Amino acid sequence: MRNRRSQAMFVVTVVVVMLAAACGRSSSNTAATTGGAPSPSTAAPASPGSFGDLKGVCGPAPSGAKLAASDTGVTATSIQVSAFSDPGYSGRPGLDQELFDSADAFTKWCNNAGGISGRKIILKKRDAKVLEFQQRVIEACDQHDFMMVGGGAVFDNTGQTNRLACGLPTVAGFTVNASASAADLTYEAVPNPTNKLSIGQLRYLNDHFPAATKKIGVLAGSVPVTISVANRDKEALKDLGWKVVYNAQYNSVGEPTWRPYAEAIKNAGVKGLIWVGDPGILASVMKALSDIGYKLDFVSADPNHYDSLLLTNGGSSVDGTYIRGVFYPFLDEAEAKKNPATEQYRAIVKQYVPKGKIAYLGVQGFSAWLLWAQAATACGADVTRDCVWQQLSHVTTWTGGGLHAPQNVAAHAPGDCYSLEQVRNGKFVLTDINANQGIYRCDPSSVVSLKGNYGQGEKCPNPKYATDPKPSNCAKP
Repeated sequence: MRNRRSQAMFVVTVVVVMLAAACGRSSSNTAATTGGAPSPSTAAPASPGSFGDLKGVCGPAPSGAKLAASDTGVTATSIQVSAFSDPGYSGRPGLDQELFDSADAFTKWCNNAGGISGRKIILKKRDAKVLEFQQRVIEACDQHDFMMVGGGAVFDNTGQTNRLACGLPTVAGFTVNASASAADLTYEAVPNPTNKLSIGQLRYLNDHFPAATKKIGVLAGSVPVTISVANRDKEALKDLGWKVVYNAQYNSVGEPTWRPYAEAIKNAGVKGLIWVGDPGILASVMKALSDIGYKLDFVSADPNHYDSLLLTNGGSSVDGTYIRGVFYPFLDEAEAKKNPATEQYRAIVKQYVPKGKIAYLGVQGFSAWLLWAQAATACGADVTRDCVWQQLSHVTTWTGGGLHAPQNVAAHAPGDCYSLEQVRNGKFVLTDINANQGIYRCDPSSVVSLKGNYGQGEKCPNPKYATDPKPSNCAKP
């Protein structure tokens, strides 16, 4: 059991490898269907209840409206919504606390602006503690949560049957397992489909390091989720014509020494490494390579590696690491000020949760809250699960008000825009990728469809949902 828990701690970090970003804009009457990539702006400070380029996300009741109880969790004065995370896990206290920090910050900010059309958000923070996701889902059903918003949990596969049995929708901050990411009654501000993959960084590396693509190593953690991610990567590499000369897995909670891996990489003549895992562990691998005097042409890592831990733990050894991303840079305060939405996000967290953590999952969770709130506000006085779901089904371009590159929420598909950070001289530096929309390169060829079977999503138990997919038709008949 202890080993399983240790693996679980790692999985929640690795899961960000599978995440992408999403965004949009709306008015107080309709859900968002359009929006662009963020760009530096000199716009005036947002009015209360508006965020970035999203207007009227939160606010008072519509003029003349008579609010009444309208659905599960909705009264005349409030909407009860839950956020999930794992900070109470004893093996790593505070795990993904940033999801709760963003939930606290958003709901306080929104309520101060008037709430959702005059109804205050009652936030239920449901701590899955890694191993208790199913129990928290059952509680959410029994305690009549309206929806789950802006959260995520390591073992999110364990509660999907229960969630759908009570018709509880989620606008997730992130998902891990295919049974959750592809489940019914699920939308993500950052879509995480199992059948599509963003490969913009691979196309860039293919053009700039053509010789290295014939000497590729793939190194991934030894748990099902990271193995699946690595297999998806390898399918894309094969289609690109890259040659894998080294393919290995490591203990996802770490190894006593990384030198054997470094030696194996060197002996195989690896020139480019596809890494699936945690930034802290990547730093250890790169230091081991440096210790034996071996230098790779590049390392390709996914968005969770945009983390100061990579720099502090890896030092100069991690130079040459390329990180695909979709968020405007948010770690550096000076850089964040160049983008109004990013600056506003940091300001809201600082105001309402002074000790809150600014981190990848936190920004992503905040985008999910914005997505849910604009859809709920678009329903006006009559807020129901079915109405919110209908509004979400129209969101084809979502940027979280400018927090990140556009994504197609309605189609559960990652967008074709990406940015690329390179670690250079101990800093994250945006790479010149011939950006054509703000800091992003938008190109349909940056997203590919996969042929392999990488898992199926949980389905609603009521057959009515198959022909009329709305929350009221999901639960057991």
